[in-house]
This record gives sequence, structure tokens and C-alpha cells, in this order.
Amino acid sequence: MFIKYQLADGTYANVEVTEEVAEYLSESNREIANSDRRYRRRVAYHVETTDFDAGSLAYHLTPEEILLEKERHEIAWSKLTETQRRRAELWFEGYTYREIADMEGADYSSVGQSVKAAVEKLKKYL
Repeated sequence: MFIKYQLADGTYANVEVTEEVAEYLSESNREIANSDRRYRRRVAYHVETTDFDAGSLAYHLTPEEILLEKERHEIAWSKLTETQRRRAELWFEGYTYREIADMEGADYSSVGQSVKAAVEKLKKYL
């Protein structure tokens, strides 16, 4: 099997690989693309474009704050239905609504509604 591979200089070359390697690269590229998509959607600006003092970012939670934060997250996730929890976890891992729908044999729109409802509940409790 041949894949199109981008070299360091930006040019492309066709490279012969096994199907296992091709599948791994495809999955890896999908995960990277989904991660980039989520990052762009949730970040209003990039840290490198701002002037900041690195020391100002070094805030460490106390053990008590960590425990309270963990409890808040557990309570928030417990408010979700099993379906919402399962679909939201997959979505946060980088799967698209379409991929989740295919995995569960469900309708695309019901997956979207379920994930959106889960996110709204999590926002409410977090």
C-alpha cells in the first residue's frame, strides 16, 4: 500500500507501507486534526502572541483545592445520563459526532444533541 508522505522540506513522496502502518498513521492524523480543531475552538488567543511574565503562570493548587476540584468534576459528571457521559467522553477524546454515531449505530443528530446537552450540564455544574 502506498501513502502520500510530506517530507521535511514540504514536498510529498509516495511511500510503500504495510496496511497496519497506514492505518496507524491515518488514526494518528485524525487524532491530531481533532485535537487542533478542539484547541482552535476553545482558545481565544495563542500564548506566543501575547507578552507575559512566565512566573505569573506558575500558580499551583494546594492539595485541598485539588481535592475540591476533583469532587466538583465527579459531581458534574454524575449529573449526566449514561448515554451523555459515554458520548461526551468520546467527543472529548477527539471523535466527531459522525464517528460516535457510527460506533453506536445511532443517528448523527441524536449524538449531537446528546453531547451538547452533556456539555451544557457540565458547564452548569463546573
